[in-house]
Amino acid sequence: MLRVLLVEDEPDVALVAATVLEEAGYHVTVASDGRDGLDIALQEQPELIVSDFMMPHLSGLEMIQALREAGYARPVILTTAIPEEHLPYRPGYDAYLAKPYGMRELLALVEGFRLQMGLG
Repeated sequence: MLRVLLVEDEPDVALVAATVLEEAGYHVTVASDGRDGLDIALQEQPELIVSDFMMPHLSGLEMIQALREAGYARPVILTTAIPEEHLPYRPGYDAYLAKPYGMRELLALVEGFRLQMGLG
């Protein structure tokens, strides 16, 4: 079972996305800010991270940069309402998902990475 870390500070978005992913058969852990996301990712080493950009304590980009510097090499999907071309830099995220996103879009991206990794 693919373990997904969902890092999202908007409770309603986190609840809906986590529920949809769990109903699709994924094991989901939720973090509500970048600092918690970083700690959980380093401890649990999920196969995939879905992270918002604008969050308290650490932004999604800061969290991803810290993860990459720590050697985390698994896929990361960045979600944000900011157009990708306006992001300040791209520190190693593997896919961009514009907010608001549909749950089908999220599932398609997660499923694509699951298949790439060769996980059942």
